[in-house]
Amino acid sequence: MIHPNSPRALQALVRSSRLFAATTLLCGAAAIAAVQWPPQATIPEGLGVQLKANTDSSATLDQVKGLGLQWVRRGFIWEAVEKEKGVYDFSKYDRIMADCKARGLKVVGCLAFSNKLYGHAKDEPGRTAYAKFAAAMVERYKGQDIVWEIWNEPNTMTFWGKHGKKGNSKDYADEYLGLVKAAVPAMKKADPKCIILGGSVSNMWTESYKWMDFIFEAGVLKTGIDGWSVHPYGLKSPEDYIEAYDIMRKSMAKHGGPATIPVLNTERGFPLGKQAEGHAGGGDTLAKEYQAWHVVRQFLVDILCDVNVTIWYEWIGSPKEGFSLYSPTEVLPAYTAAEVLIQQLRGYRLNKRIEIGDPRDFALSFVTKTGAEKIVVWTSPPPHQKVDQTKPHAVKVPVATNGQIDVVDIYGKTGRLTAKGGFVELTASGAPQYLVVKK
Repeated sequence: MIHPNSPRALQALVRSSRLFAATTLLCGAAAIAAVQWPPQATIPEGLGVQLKANTDSSATLDQVKGLGLQWVRRGFIWEAVEKEKGVYDFSKYDRIMADCKARGLKVVGCLAFSNKLYGHAKDEPGRTAYAKFAAAMVERYKGQDIVWEIWNEPNTMTFWGKHGKKGNSKDYADEYLGLVKAAVPAMKKADPKCIILGGSVSNMWTESYKWMDFIFEAGVLKTGIDGWSVHPYGLKSPEDYIEAYDIMRKSMAKHGGPATIPVLNTERGFPLGKQAEGHAGGGDTLAKEYQAWHVVRQFLVDILCDVNVTIWYEWIGSPKEGFSLYSPTEVLPAYTAAEVLIQQLRGYRLNKRIEIGDPRDFALSFVTKTGAEKIVVWTSPPPHQKVDQTKPHAVKVPVATNGQIDVVDIYGKTGRLTAKGGFVELTASGAPQYLVVKK
């Protein structure tokens, strides 16, 4: 494996940047096919990362693409586009959209926040002005591989605002619904084929479930949105997502659905810093190790739960919080784990979950069109418990072979196991292992 900081990788980066620039010039303004919806389930089609204004350079996008990620999430800030009423300046985002197009990267574009020219988007004239801004963005990037997300975490006071009402309340749900109802028709008029996400829900817990109950009952899933997005913070391990997604989908079905609407996990990371919400655990000694476990398991659990896209938060973040997948100064275990995941399962699709006893033990079978099979095995802590409570133990996994098989650990180290009587025995831990059953 070659880390992006090596001289060899930097030389390749320069060459690839020139190639992408040339490709952009050749393509010009030619339209490309809109993003496939729902996204493909073949790995790594649904895997992506959050970028921000200070981490969305052309060089960074080369690194993201080089790792094998397929999606980036980026905020499209209203006040950065409309600084004068009715005048839109797209230059801030034209470059990143051109760069993503040249690299074949798909985009989750979060249409973010209010504009002081109009006031909060929950009220008029802000609501109508936001809808016009959203439509202008859709028109500008029509035909490109982008999925539009209305707002960021509108169920919270942090982003929706402190205006005398409580977050996760019916008031917040009604206000957000009003914005969705205004924005969706305007966006669909600008481009009937555009893909729009509602939700961007912060946390999966009792209070956010209430907010989703309110807004599902009010009919948000029938407004013309094409998908629903969540940020499953508030849960201690990715395996807790299984219950959370089930609660959410039952609420969708209860209120008339459709419960089959595509669901995207558009933001979740497990940071190193203890002061950051949802930290990886493990203290100073094991935090990086645990973070590596979670970057793999989050993606695999999302696939198991039929969640179409998983966005890790984030590419490079503040050292204090420690969300970063990539560091310019060291090879992070999470980066290596993501790289090995993509290398091992590229071109594979989920076949089934294999029951191996305890419901907190996981054995996921992935297959290719040609019949190759790999089984990913790991265990997890008890429900709603921290990763530190994970207990490694022996498991027996049924396999369709006998004799020697390869096993690859989370960092790419290869060993050998012996399958006997249709089973292979190994020690399951919080670190996923890849069993090569059929090549």
